[in-house]
Amino acid sequence: MTDSYLYNGQSPDDHVASCPECSAAITLLDRPDTALAPPPTLREAVLSKARRRRSPALVGVASVAVPYAEQVAIMDDLLAELSLAQWEAPVAKHGTIRGMVEHLAANDAALAHFMGVPAAGAATVHRRWREQAGTLLERVSSSNEVLLGVEVTLAGARPARAPLRQAMIQRTFETWTHTDDIRAATGGSTSAPRDEHVHMIAEFGLALLPRAVTGPRRDVSATFMLTGPGGGTWTIPLSPASDHVAVLISADAVGFCRLLANRWPPGSFPYAAEGDPVLARDLIRAAATLGCD
Repeated sequence: MTDSYLYNGQSPDDHVASCPECSAAITLLDRPDTALAPPPTLREAVLSKARRRRSPALVGVASVAVPYAEQVAIMDDLLAELSLAQWEAPVAKHGTIRGMVEHLAANDAALAHFMGVPAAGAATVHRRWREQAGTLLERVSSSNEVLLGVEVTLAGARPARAPLRQAMIQRTFETWTHTDDIRAATGGSTSAPRDEHVHMIAEFGLALLPRAVTGPRRDVSATFMLTGPGGGTWTIPLSPASDHVAVLISADAVGFCRLLANRWPPGSFPYAAEGDPVLARDLIRAAATLGCD
């Protein structure tokens, strides 16, 4: 009865055979035109837009990982917008942007391995880096204060160990640095992290500074007064036997973080010093060796 109602008393096959419109439609369904391949950048463009509306990296992430999560999301968006030619843009020390992202992923991998993150199997360096970073964030976000206090090996040419929470700040620091490197290589403008995250990066670098100073150990302290967004004041003992502050160094906080990354040559870095000028110069030079390149 249903067939008779739908096809005016005819069977479906008889109706199709006698109806030009239905016959043409069935022919198209049976033999569709060759499907057009989507543009190669479509997937990343859609994902990028979705992350701007709701970034999953920021949901449920423990406070120690939030700065890293933000920088990962920013770099992810930036990489998604690169053309094939821009991936091969020259970058100092790492050859190209592609080489730099591979370097970043390798530095992340040391911490990821400690957290039990499996090697990412994505086809592109962008996705391999992003999958590894995302899984690392998930593992850190589900950790506790005890694990965050466990010492791990930091990235960089200078051997150093620090608690996991400090290693996460280093991951934030390097990701931001290389994001700015990409902006510079593609004609963009540099950008600073949130003020509180600048403060954390500066504090992280200053904690490593005493072991980076070369030459005879000096039993003194140095005070750093960093101004502007993310600034603060820190007094750093250069030895356990430090007895007095020998120098006060004033500088811009964001600029100092770029000095730590060796993105501002120490010879031209603007700072003011009161006290021992030789020690001030040595500290500025030492600070420029604490990056992850």
